[in-house]
Amino acid sequence: MKVIEKKIINFLKEDPYEISFDYKKKEFLEILKLQIHYHKKNCLNYRIWYENNKFKNPDNINNIDEIPYVPSSIFKKINLSSSKKLNRIISSSGSSGEKSTINIDKKTSLFQRTSLLKILSNNLNNERKIFFIVDVEPLIKTNELNVSARMAGMSGYLMASNEKNYLLKFDKNKKLVIDYKQLSKLIKINKKNSVVIIGYTYMIWMYLIKAYEFNYPKLKLNKNTKFIHFGGWKKLEEKKISKSKFLLKINKNFNIKKENILDIYGFSEQLGTVYVSKGSSGCRVPSYAHVLVRDTKTLQVINDGKPGFLQFLSILPLSYPGFSILNDDIGYISRKSIVGQIEKIEFKVKSRLANLEPRGCGDTLPKNYYV
Repeated sequence: MKVIEKKIINFLKEDPYEISFDYKKKEFLEILKLQIHYHKKNCLNYRIWYENNKFKNPDNINNIDEIPYVPSSIFKKINLSSSKKLNRIISSSGSSGEKSTINIDKKTSLFQRTSLLKILSNNLNNERKIFFIVDVEPLIKTNELNVSARMAGMSGYLMASNEKNYLLKFDKNKKLVIDYKQLSKLIKINKKNSVVIIGYTYMIWMYLIKAYEFNYPKLKLNKNTKFIHFGGWKKLEEKKISKSKFLLKINKNFNIKKENILDIYGFSEQLGTVYVSKGSSGCRVPSYAHVLVRDTKTLQVINDGKPGFLQFLSILPLSYPGFSILNDDIGYISRKSIVGQIEKIEFKVKSRLANLEPRGCGDTLPKNYYV
């Protein structure tokens, strides 16, 4: 086993949030330096880019902000791979129609699943729950080589379930409608047990919150039920629906406490690394990742609280050089503290830089979209 694989495996044994600041600072940087060596050796385009830019020898890097980053848009331009044994190719489209291509092998897939499951389990109090998905059951299985980012993302989240139920179906006119059989099941189970309701933000808004035929009085949910949503904010912003309004509606209509409404931030270029916000709080940075904010003009790291480009660093990818990515989202560090040798970091996303294409897993949903 390669040194880098062993280090990643050992790091993933750590708690997804409660990790020693000193240990993370040392080991996280060491893994990222090994990542550079690994991808320079195994990905020709990455090596050419790294050497043409005259970046430091990885062995001479002393601080995490010295780790070079690639822009997220590069995966739309070049097919980058550091593995000859791919078992999955993830495709993600932005509004321009250009696709990001992310190459995944079995090792990277295992790291991603391990990270994602530990993060989700922590946020679900380490209990497997019955999931009700605000979508229709997929027609395509995820064991195929080519998989959409949306399907890959959702299938990852469903690992934390012990049962899956889909709340939507197509009617005879191929229109998405509530599946009342599944809704009745949710109401029945909910009387005794808490569940998880999960879906794209836009789908939840359209089919649970705005569905006039929905009988809300029957759906006052168990106080411990969790709402998980992700993606789809662009469509809601176009309708002038803010996050605070979204939270208020779920709280009012379903009797769900705001801290049980989980908004998951993530993107296809770093599957397995997700950032969960509870209610109106910021997105929590897990142990297996780190976030820096860079000035939009100088690209220098800026002080906490100031908005800039978000740089995401993850220990997970080995099959492609996606361990350090500069995203086109504008955000800022909203909270940072060290309590009992544990560093806690949260960030909030403000917007995307004007004239850059919107990107993400759930932002460009077709009318009859399903997971």
